[in-house]
Amino acid sequence: MSLREKKKTETKNKIFEVSGRLFKEKGFEKTTVDEITKEAGIAKGTFFNYFSTKEALLLYFGEQKEELIYGLIENETMKGIPTKEKITNFLVFLAESVEKDKELTKLMVFEYTRYMVHSYLGPCEDKCRLHRLTETLFGLLDEGVKVGDVKTSLDVYKASEIITGVYLHSLIMWLNSEDKISFSNEISGKIDMLFEGIGV
Repeated sequence: MSLREKKKTETKNKIFEVSGRLFKEKGFEKTTVDEITKEAGIAKGTFFNYFSTKEALLLYFGEQKEELIYGLIENETMKGIPTKEKITNFLVFLAESVEKDKELTKLMVFEYTRYMVHSYLGPCEDKCRLHRLTETLFGLLDEGVKVGDVKTSLDVYKASEIITGVYLHSLIMWLNSEDKISFSNEISGKIDMLFEGIGV
């Protein structure tokens, strides 16, 4: 990495660090770009070289968290544990990561939803990126079929879409709930129910 690239990375990380702290202290709406740039010790124009709007920061927050989570799940999938346990661990880890900051997560989800609506008509790489959760679950289930702890007759992609839907619906319900319920416990219980099936 050249000195110039290193400086750019340091500046972007500084904006990320300062804005995250201010969002938690004051809330997203009450935090201004002026406050972020002042705290970061940069010019306002420099901020806009990296982020077109304050809302764009939320997408960046989401991207950074996503990279961390999917990096960690690669380690999880290397463990010799049953597929159900891998999927439960993965989704519980996702849930625990958003439980740490509910309000910021709510803002990120809202902004990311707007991004999805607009990017859906964009280039393929944007659309493919939106299906990362489903694709990860597909990989875990497909491997489960190969090792014999998921039935071979399963439509793996449809099953991964169903689990994705359960997770996202549960996330939205939790974000909009005033009750102090554990999102991670909710997900764990629902995965148990999905793997057990419904019947008599």
